[in-house]
Amino acid sequence: MLWLCILLPQFALEAAAGGARAAPGTRSALATLALWALQWSSQVSTRAGSDDAQRIAAAHGAALWLEIGASRQLFGDHTALRARLATELTPLGYGFRLGIAPTPQGATILARAGLASVALTRAQLLRQLGPLPLRFLSLPDEQLAALHGAGLRHIGALLALPAAAIARRFGPAASLYLQRLRGATREPQRYVQAPAHFASRCEFSGAISDTTALLFPLQRLLAGLQGYLRSLDRAVQRYSLCLEHHRADATQLTIGLARPGRDAAQFLALARERLAATTLAAPVHGLRVEANELLQPLVLQGDMFSHAAQQAEQLQHSLDRLAARLGHDAVRTLERSADHRPERAWRLRAAQSTAQLTVQLTAQPATQAPDRPCWLLLEPRRIDMPRELLAGPERIESGWWDGADVARDYYLARGEHGAQLWVYNDLRSGAWCLHGLWS
Repeated sequence: MLWLCILLPQFALEAAAGGARAAPGTRSALATLALWALQWSSQVSTRAGSDDAQRIAAAHGAALWLEIGASRQLFGDHTALRARLATELTPLGYGFRLGIAPTPQGATILARAGLASVALTRAQLLRQLGPLPLRFLSLPDEQLAALHGAGLRHIGALLALPAAAIARRFGPAASLYLQRLRGATREPQRYVQAPAHFASRCEFSGAISDTTALLFPLQRLLAGLQGYLRSLDRAVQRYSLCLEHHRADATQLTIGLARPGRDAAQFLALARERLAATTLAAPVHGLRVEANELLQPLVLQGDMFSHAAQQAEQLQHSLDRLAARLGHDAVRTLERSADHRPERAWRLRAAQSTAQLTVQLTAQPATQAPDRPCWLLLEPRRIDMPRELLAGPERIESGWWDGADVARDYYLARGEHGAQLWVYNDLRSGAWCLHGLWS
């Protein structure tokens, strides 16, 4: 096994900067960060060692432990995984140190010492621990003082002593800790379990009246949602955002996507648009994110010669942001309809999903379709017969089944000022009508 320790030396202060309030809020922030970490490993722990070790570790800040030995095949070697973790953890506003070793306690000491090197084996771990001072150990102060009084200054000299001698002199707890540190005894872990539904909350120490100030704590909550979804290989098409007020009903916002997603940056961009259009009824004292309906993620397959999937993804993000700002009912797309009558060959519908957009961008017509103007009049306008016909006729006879049948000959004509017009001659009445314009 290979363990990565994420040490957060100033976690209590940094969690408060993101909205966490007192000890319960700090624990909630650490739980959200643990859900974020689940996307990198299925074995994530917020506790390592005995109660004494936990108490001493708390004095150095909070920590998370990830077993990454099984993750290297998916995310690359430890160097690549370490870089990715650092890249995604930095925007969350936490100062951190990373340590990698075959044991959780070993990874903790390497992170605490700020060593950039990695110990992949127990032998490498012992070599790196050897010259470090005893103060990096998670041992009580009185035991560290006794070790110092016995002439020991470095971890390597302590680990060279027999385990039985350490147990007699300093107690079995110290001996067990050192055995777990060096990997002679396996350390039991309490792993974080992903809940059936996502719910994460932060409470503010003071009231917030500006929705912009909600974005930073919301970013942390949504990072937890992303890690949670990726760990389960699931996605959501909507999540709820609850703004809690003092002695007032909470403001409930539903953030929707046109297709299932699990990217925190996309979630945050949509929430930013929605919050910008929201007027707060009262100051906000707490923030809560919930996602109850988990769906299968939509994976788009592309090829190296086509950018259609990427274009569709970008277009979909733009549609989602417009819908978040203006409302879903205000965003529509055009859809073709299987009807030869030009006024019935299209219709408005809700914004399409990325998969549908990708199909439209990649689809190639089997035959060359006739030219159609971009501007089609809502109602054809009666005109005199054009003086100059440039192309045509194109006969359209259709609609007998619904009582709105037409029989028309369409032409490309030139208008008085040089504009290209799309006109037709009604075969039943003989009337000429203007139906569309090119320029």
